[in-house]
Amino acid sequence: MHRDEPEKKSPKPRRPERRGSGPLGPARTPSDRPVQIAGEVRRAIQSELSRGLNDPRVQGMVSITEVVLSPDLSVARVRVSVMPEERASLTLSGLRAGAGFLRRRVMDETRISRVPRLEFELDDRIKRQAALDEAIRSPGVADEAGAAAKAAAKAAEKAAGEKISENPRDEG
Repeated sequence: MHRDEPEKKSPKPRRPERRGSGPLGPARTPSDRPVQIAGEVRRAIQSELSRGLNDPRVQGMVSITEVVLSPDLSVARVRVSVMPEERASLTLSGLRAGAGFLRRRVMDETRISRVPRLEFELDDRIKRQAALDEAIRSPGVADEAGAAAKAAAKAAEKAAGEKISENPRDEG
């Protein structure tokens, strides 16, 4: 080597990348914390609703079906089901008006340091499921499905019977 040339350094051998690592470091494993917080929020709100709110708009049977937290745990979407269904919109407006009060009650009843902001929305999954069950159990749909199954079974029996009689070994 000449003295004028800078000395070339050999590149550092790269460590093999670990599975699940990214450019910002190792990948984080999913935490149970959102699930735990959602459960605590749901339990506290349900117990407060069972005691009764001092709002005349909140009437009927109010059930919390699901609590979904935002990724940063700052907002909790509380999905509720209301029976009778005619009171749902009025009850929902009462719950939205009392969200601050309910949030404070959640703070008092739990040990969560930062209680998420509560947003209430109506959950119509139970209504859709009941409609689907009714459609399945209705006589018109069941009869049509049963008739189609019987016709398919008869066609299969007929086809199987024809194949057996066409077999030359049976005849002789």
